[in-house]
Amino acid sequence: MRARTKHVRHISLLTLVAMATLLFPAAGLAITKTQVEEACANSRAQLDEYRAAQAAFEDAARAYETAVLEVDRVERKQASVSGSVTSHTEELDQIQAMIEDQAVELYMRGGLASPGIIFSASSVDQFMTTSEFLTTAATGGQESLAELIAARSELNRFQVVLDDTRVELEAVEAQKLTARTNQESAMEAELAAYAKLEGRCKDLAVEYDRQQAELAARARQRAAGSVQVGSFICPFTPGRTSFIDSWGDPRSGGRAHKGTDLFAAMDEPIYAVRSGRVSTGNGGLGGKSIWLAGDNGIGFYYAHLSGFNVSSGQTVSQGQTIGYNGNTGNASGGPPHLHFEIHPGGRGSAAVNPYATLAGACR
Repeated sequence: MRARTKHVRHISLLTLVAMATLLFPAAGLAITKTQVEEACANSRAQLDEYRAAQAAFEDAARAYETAVLEVDRVERKQASVSGSVTSHTEELDQIQAMIEDQAVELYMRGGLASPGIIFSASSVDQFMTTSEFLTTAATGGQESLAELIAARSELNRFQVVLDDTRVELEAVEAQKLTARTNQESAMEAELAAYAKLEGRCKDLAVEYDRQQAELAARARQRAAGSVQVGSFICPFTPGRTSFIDSWGDPRSGGRAHKGTDLFAAMDEPIYAVRSGRVSTGNGGLGGKSIWLAGDNGIGFYYAHLSGFNVSSGQTVSQGQTIGYNGNTGNASGGPPHLHFEIHPGGRGSAAVNPYATLAGACR
């Protein structure tokens, strides 16, 4: 009886192991597209919806980034033209002051019959074109008139360009707002589609995506090596954020993107991805930001937070809430998101692409 019981337990154990192997492939084994399709056979429509939502979010995110760059370009153009208008206005004022000084000097030397001609003229232009001024001032008056005409022509030209630039800026700002709305809608659609996936289908689809992202990241970073961060958790609750691999994408001012932007709801809790010590900051491009010096020597940078839940110098545990999602710094006016960086050598060292690491932890 005891032998039979032992034999039954042995069979049951083998059965459980076999079922576990079928349901949950061993960690580290590559997930194939066929496995995902088989696991999602009963929810094919939901998987297609999720894939389509992922693609739509990536397109929307790219469109928003393009719109942000376009607004930045036009803003810099406007600032340049505005500076030209200011400088030409100052030049025009100087020429007009010079002409008035010439008129006073001519009168003081007796070159003008009466100062009344100066005050009776309705403008400097009218005064300069009087025969008495031109005759008395001779060549100097002609040169002053030419300078005034040239300066006013340039000022008018730049003013027209400035007006056109303001109209252009209004248009690209409207495009940016539309792109932001589209991105937020795409993010909501992606999260909703993800929630519809069945358990095993969801697990395998996410693991497949993570592995594909890691392969792509390794291909891009072969020269630099892969990212090794040890134990790592998502800075958001998994399933409550959307992001794409935007490493190296152009940013305002000619910069390249050196992190991953994770989009989530405003004030969504943000967690310490690793135990360590934090330093808070407020200002510059990152707005409200946190540097987390991990206990493994790796530095993690969080930017654009709406607020802090820690104090600078505080020691934190992995998973502890350290802040809240926002859009401070140069993200002001845009969709709330966390700009996240990984610095394997700690703060001050070069950043590496965190996308594959985040994809493995957050999805």
